[in-house]
Amino acid sequence: MIALSFLPFLTVISLALAGLIGFAGGHHLTKRAEQLVKCLAVAALVFAACSALFLGVNGQTHFTLPIYGVLAFHGLIDPVSITMLCLVAFLAWVIVTYALSYLRREGRQGTFIGYLGLTLASVSALVQSANLAQFAFFWIFTSLMLHRLLLFYGNRPAAKRAQRKKFVIARLGDAALLGAFWLIYQHFGSLDISTIAANAHTLALNGTAGWIVGLLAIAAMMKSAQFPTHGWIIEVMETPTPVSALLHAGIVNAGGFLLIRLSDVVVMAPSMMVLIALLGLFTAIFGSIVMITQPAVKTRLAWSTISQMGFMILQCGLGLFALALLHIVAHSLYKANAFLSSGSMIEKLHKIRQCGPQRTASSLQLATAFALSLLICILASVIFGAAHDPAVIALSVVVVFAISQFALSVLGENGISRKFGVAVLGAIGVCVAYFGFHTAATYGTAAFFPVWQGSSAAIWALSITVIISFALLGLMQTGLLAARHRAGRSARLYIHISNGFYINAYIDRIAGTWRSQGSRAPQSGEKA
Repeated sequence: MIALSFLPFLTVISLALAGLIGFAGGHHLTKRAEQLVKCLAVAALVFAACSALFLGVNGQTHFTLPIYGVLAFHGLIDPVSITMLCLVAFLAWVIVTYALSYLRREGRQGTFIGYLGLTLASVSALVQSANLAQFAFFWIFTSLMLHRLLLFYGNRPAAKRAQRKKFVIARLGDAALLGAFWLIYQHFGSLDISTIAANAHTLALNGTAGWIVGLLAIAAMMKSAQFPTHGWIIEVMETPTPVSALLHAGIVNAGGFLLIRLSDVVVMAPSMMVLIALLGLFTAIFGSIVMITQPAVKTRLAWSTISQMGFMILQCGLGLFALALLHIVAHSLYKANAFLSSGSMIEKLHKIRQCGPQRTASSLQLATAFALSLLICILASVIFGAAHDPAVIALSVVVVFAISQFALSVLGENGISRKFGVAVLGAIGVCVAYFGFHTAATYGTAAFFPVWQGSSAAIWALSITVIISFALLGLMQTGLLAARHRAGRSARLYIHISNGFYINAYIDRIAGTWRSQGSRAPQSGEKA
């Protein structure tokens, strides 16, 4: 049984070996080397799945694997680590398999697979780390390996500039992370995550906890591209598609994972949680507005990532850690598929544009779709027992607008058509899936995640703010879609929004040393 507890670490070993085979293969991997790399990626996924079975049978546990002398790997097997490990292993299998064929004719295929394997191994070690020192090491090592991947086309000035900006922001985030971990060690006298979680109640509300959570929030903000440090993720497009999939579907989620992993500490600072939620809310709205104005597929996906990361941080700020973990899984799977299939998506959009301007929805259609979506969402929340939680109610507004868009896509020009039944069934399916997964995740981790420690008035006020903000977002998005074909102020506003209000350009101007020699920053600072 003790030997089986090492199963999660075998995932790390498999991915690391895949990376070493890549380095050993030189510029081009032989067919045999490619097959061996694929087998190791599959083995990593199998070991992760077996680790999930081990957790189901034996429950939460720790393991220590001696490496050399006093050096050892300390692993934690619990719902959070195993969920993330299975996600990372699955993405690793998909991305490695894609990358092998994608870069088969590249001159440095082996080097790329080497850095990719080490990056994935580092992420899989990060998510199962049982102490903060080990967590910090793999947090930084993952970032350094990612920088090597971002510079795969190092002769491109735009790649150098984006990598340099990412490097500076990452090091600032690392400094905040190390500062938070130092304060945690000073208070608890331990770096063990389980010990810290068990004694988190000894922190004074908004006292020492405020400083710790504030630094953790800064580290999460830098890692997960939150406003106003979001610009780097839009510029790192001068890199192979597998790296974009790895970044947007995996590594960028680390900020949310940090807050989830240390949720017992985070909830001891309710005032900081409010600030975290507001930051996430603003980033989510800002990213959503800019996203719909982007003409390029990859740039739109990048802004989508910013918005989704803001939504994830918002969930953490509202104390919905189980829902945030579920969001990471869903977003990662979607975004990996979106980037790896971005080529076919471009072809589809080209065909749509050839058909001319798309029909806009009428007021009757909008009202019908919204009323239908709101009614179904309310009934689903009552059935699944989520109507009593103000934070869940607030986030349900997003579901209402999502299924409204789906309903609009099948309603006829007169508001109701023969496809009305399809819209109803689709809306019911989305609501049942959302509230069903939320209920399952909440009850499955009820004994694991802490609850909101602030006042009920604060969470209600925050929830009302979220509801109003997302309602305004829905109206703004509808107006922006209509403003594309207008002139005057609407057209000028559309241009400003499409450039992200030039926030990234202002930051570049303030920190002019980030501009690499021989490269010129885009006028807007937002275009890849």
